[in-house]
Amino acid sequence: MKINDDQKEFLERGGRPTLGDLLEKMKFSPADGNIRLSGARMILQRASVGADIQDQLVKQLGAHDAQVFLMRLGYRAGREDADFIKENWPNLEIGDAFTAGTRLHMLTGTVRVETMFNDFDFRNDRYASEFLWHDSVEAVEYQRRHGRALTSVCWTQTGYATGYASQFFRKLVLFKEVHCAAMGHKSCRVLGKTTEGWGINDPYVQMFMNEVLHNNISTPVRSKSTASSTKSTAPQNYIEKVLGPVQSQLDKLAQARLPALITGACGTGRALAAQWLHDQVFSGQGTLESHAGSHPDLSDLIDKLEKSADRRHSQGQTLVIENIEDVPAHLQDKLIRLSHFDARRASVLVIGLSTQTLAQLSKSKRLSPTLLHGIGVLPIEMPPLSARKADIPRLAQCMLDQAPLNAQGAKHLSDAATGRLAQAAWPDNLPELRATLHRASLLADATLGISVQNITEALDHAPCISEANVALDDIWAVIDPAFAQLDMTIDELNTFLYRRTVEVSNGNLSEAARKLGLSRAQLAYRLRSKS
Repeated sequence: MKINDDQKEFLERGGRPTLGDLLEKMKFSPADGNIRLSGARMILQRASVGADIQDQLVKQLGAHDAQVFLMRLGYRAGREDADFIKENWPNLEIGDAFTAGTRLHMLTGTVRVETMFNDFDFRNDRYASEFLWHDSVEAVEYQRRHGRALTSVCWTQTGYATGYASQFFRKLVLFKEVHCAAMGHKSCRVLGKTTEGWGINDPYVQMFMNEVLHNNISTPVRSKSTASSTKSTAPQNYIEKVLGPVQSQLDKLAQARLPALITGACGTGRALAAQWLHDQVFSGQGTLESHAGSHPDLSDLIDKLEKSADRRHSQGQTLVIENIEDVPAHLQDKLIRLSHFDARRASVLVIGLSTQTLAQLSKSKRLSPTLLHGIGVLPIEMPPLSARKADIPRLAQCMLDQAPLNAQGAKHLSDAATGRLAQAAWPDNLPELRATLHRASLLADATLGISVQNITEALDHAPCISEANVALDDIWAVIDPAFAQLDMTIDELNTFLYRRTVEVSNGNLSEAARKLGLSRAQLAYRLRSKS
């Protein structure tokens, strides 16, 4: 193996095992057709293979599920490499074993790692770090194929870093890629913290814990025929139950290939309805992109979709915009152009989501009439669970059948338990029902099924929201007359809240953003758009 002279000194830097130590453990056996690192078999292949896999996963599963899948694979690889280091260098200082992950990452040709800081306290489970990833294979290959990305793409590598680091702590250490070379940054910038450091309610933390880690739970092996039938029927049954009240309207929209407005409270299944429309209009092909109406990269994404819509034979693409009312005025004209292609040749489907009804959106005047009526030809209003009492037993059983619960969890409801579910209020709708069922399943005796006592106990342990609802009702009693008299719009109320919160925070945008549940960048963007 040839190593450049100017790099030989670098091989002995850092803790043990150094890059030089690792290379000494590398054994090439071309006659046997294998490469081994301290006995563990490795492979040497083109970087383009990984990019091909990512592209195919995005095409088949969509960007989000592809990200989850690749992060899960990276996470497992990181855990295995951490165990590999511990087993092969058992007398290492724990700090050296911990930092060896960065050297393994470099040895495989994945990335060059530059440590900005790496603070760890294993005894007290404290961790914070920042790394720069130079020449990341995932970022380089993505940009070579697709040009500039709109979001970070080093999914396998962030999963790997999380898996490796977490093996040294008694809690999950999670890495986020906050800059990515594929997006045009000079290098990829990665931050590592424990889940408590990020905040347990952080959306990225929730995604990693609920989706990336979820399938790491061991499940019983099933026969091939059973597995395939479950995959095709159980989720479909759930989709049919959730979308039942609006199915006829969705069918008409799909047949007409029209833009859509889907309204309803959070957790009522709006995103599921959008996914169903995408699958029907484009026959399960193409890609689906979801963005918040206030997302700063929304303009670039619209431009990209508008260009692709003019190409012949381009794959179908769907743009789903959460909180459509937050789209700035200058982007609404772009959306109008994007959503008004001839339906017979359109390759882009625009779907707006909102917690407000069509009438409320019209009254607030935050959306131009052209855009509002363009996406609201046949508005879909997803009903809350409080209006679907008769559907709750079937929805609950579908959730239990579909969810990959712990093998010890019960999956059958008693009649009394079903009755108790139908009586509950469910202000947070489907997510609250699902969480309650998961909790009750784990509390129940798997051999006896879920009893009414299990449901009651699960409801008692749910987060308390009644006080918050009372407070919101009090606020509504004050602002409702202003809305009724047209003295105030939603836009004016939001602007007032943003600016007043900054005032009481003495001009500190970061503190104001935390109070509002926004990032500093989101608050700054919204203040600029309102000025």
